[in-house]
Amino acid sequence: MIKEPPETVIYPRGEVIKGENNTLICFINHFFPPVINIKWTKNEKEVAVEDPFIRTISNPDGTFHVFSYLNFVPKEGDIYSCTVEHETLKEPKTRIWEVEKDEVTTNNGPAVFCGLGLTFGLLGVAAGTFFFVKGRLYAS
Repeated sequence: MIKEPPETVIYPRGEVIKGENNTLICFINHFFPPVINIKWTKNEKEVAVEDPFIRTISNPDGTFHVFSYLNFVPKEGDIYSCTVEHETLKEPKTRIWEVEKDEVTTNNGPAVFCGLGLTFGLLGVAAGTFFFVKGRLYAS
């Protein structure tokens, strides 16, 4: 097999919501041989991953891929990186992911649901009152 350098992508597992746990995923693909080293940083400081054991998985073409995970809580301005070292690379390959202002959302789901429920409830009471009064007028 010919030696192949890795392709790397970094992305969050779910929607980025400020203050809620999430996971960054570093997907490293199409590399050979299967020996690889992965490091994570937060704001340029190395951080340990919960499961540092790297399990490479073979691809049908004879190359390998691996997923590395970093649990985090999004905070505006934080910068995370996944750095890969492999014998085919002259220097380590780093991918950066930044918590951007427009990317961080607050979880407004319950408030929106409550607001819609209240609005429909009030509309129902208003419609019911209208028909009650109208019915009483025609009954007299």
